Formats: sequence, structure tokens, C-alpha cells
Amino acid sequence: PYFGDAETEITVQQGEAAFFNCHVFNLANQTVSWMRTSDGYPLFIGNEKYINDQRFELVSRRRGQNTLKLKFTNASDAGNFECQVSTNPKISQIFKLNIIVPSVSVDGQQEKHVMAGSPVELKCYIKNCLKQPTYVFWYMSGSRLLDSGGRVKVRTSMLNTGVTALSVLSIDKVDQSDRGNYTCKPASGGEASISLHVLEGEKPAGLHHDQTSDSNQFKTHLGLTAILVLSAHNYFLKEIYKGF
Repeated sequence: PYFGDAETEITVQQGEAAFFNCHVFNLANQTVSWMRTSDGYPLFIGNEKYINDQRFELVSRRRGQNTLKLKFTNASDAGNFECQVSTNPKISQIFKLNIIVPSVSVDGQQEKHVMAGSPVELKCYIKNCLKQPTYVFWYMSGSRLLDSGGRVKVRTSMLNTGVTALSVLSIDKVDQSDRGNYTCKPASGGEASISLHVLEGEKPAGLHHDQTSDSNQFKTHLGLTAILVLSAHNYFLKEIYKGF
């Protein structure tokens, strides 16, 4: 038996599926097995599965064509996988799996303030992407938000750079029920959060303080002006009485 040409270095984005295509010619009555090189653990011997991990499966079982599929990859899956043929001595083909792990961040500070009745947009950036994540879920205080086409909308797209995805959660006319912690979770793994505060027609405390200070200064100035006017009035009256 001998191996056909194959792509032996596979690079996928975390969360996506990886495929290992092993083609064996002149197999005769030999068995093809799949091993994980890191620990030497058998995944499949022939068509019999030995690993208790539902993410692994054989998707092509035709004679001589053996394709191993690994679903929902994560960073710990990176490493070598071996396609073996039970000859004596055995022959094997090594496949190297690379996992790209994107980074996740939410635009702005950790907190966002918005006036009640106003629209708001929360932006989540997924950087170092090979492709747009299969999905990006948004959660509010632990509960997943669904794009109902009403007040709440979610749109995800790749930016022109080709390596960054942007997911935007938009809420129309926010109210007090919308305040809470919002978390962005893409299929590629990772998450980022931001707290939303809804203000009911009030200005932040700092502004109230400034306005109060300005008001007090105005009252003080007005009082001093009144005293000066009254003093001047009394002075002119005294001058007038002196003339008589």
C-alpha cells in the first residue's frame, strides 16, 4: 500500500470543523487506523471507534479513502494526527492541526450610559479571524437575546481588513428593563462584556453638582449686588437731606 497526495497541514479557526483526508492505494486486506500522536490514543481502528468523544467521526469509509472529521475544534486539539496502515512494518501519514484562536472585545469602556428612550448600539470585535464566525450570540444578564426584528437586532459581518468580524447589537428606545450586563460570545470561543445603565431623564451626579455650584455662586453674586445698590441708595438719601 501507499499514500496518495494530501494536504497534511490543516489550519482552522477555533469552533470550526477540521477534516483529515487520508488516501491509501493498494490497500488489499490491510486496516486503516487513526491515532492521536500526543498521547498515542487510538481514535479509530478500521471503522470501530475507540475514543469517547462525539466530535470525532469518519465521514468517508470507502475502500482506500479515509476522512477523519473533528467538529467544534478548540485550542487544545492542536497537534499531530496519524493515519496508519497495518502493514509490517506499519506505514503512516502525519497530519498537523493548527488552531487559530480569535480575540474578543467590546467597543468602549466597561460601562455605557444612555438616556431612556434613546437607541443604543453595542459593538463586539472578533479579531484574528480566518472567516466570519458561524454565529455570534449576545446575552443580557445570562439570558440569550434573539433578533426578533423588533427593538432588538443583531448583525454580524467581516470588516474590510478580512481578519476582523464585527457583531452589533442594537436596541431601539431603551428603558429600565434593558439595563444590565451584556456579553458577546462568538462560535470561535472567548467572550467580552459591557454594563448598560439607563438614565431616566436625569443628568449624571457630576452635572447636578456643577449646576448647584453655579446656582449658589449666582445667588451670592446677586446678594452682593443688592447690598451695594441699597448702600448707594442710602448714601444718596443722606446727601439729599444734608442739602435741606
